[in-house]
Amino acid sequence: MQKLKLGLCLLVVALFLTGCVPNKTDVLEKLVSKEENKLHMQIFSDSPDWDFEVNKVHNSEPTLHKYIQQATIHTEDDKLKWLKILGLEEKRQVILIFDTEKMVYHTNDPEQLREFAKTLDK
Repeated sequence: MQKLKLGLCLLVVALFLTGCVPNKTDVLEKLVSKEENKLHMQIFSDSPDWDFEVNKVHNSEPTLHKYIQQATIHTEDDKLKWLKILGLEEKRQVILIFDTEKMVYHTNDPEQLREFAKTLDK
């Protein structure tokens, strides 16, 4: 009887723990754009100076302004696990850009956003 109780308890704990870990679908749902033909920029950063650089590039590129509807800065350590779930390194500084279904671009260099902008109007 004790083994049955212990086994049942372990099963409940295992089910609880697997339910707490987000999967790729859960993460994508939080990060993708909610509007067709618009992009969502996700910035994982802990540096206001780096965030400023990203913002400066974004604001200086009309094409980026046209297509990127929203930018979100993630500073929380627990959100770094999202990067791992997406198959990326769990470290800052990184910029991810999503359409309504998937990640379409990522970089660690704000200046590379200029190159990405050239691909948008093609």
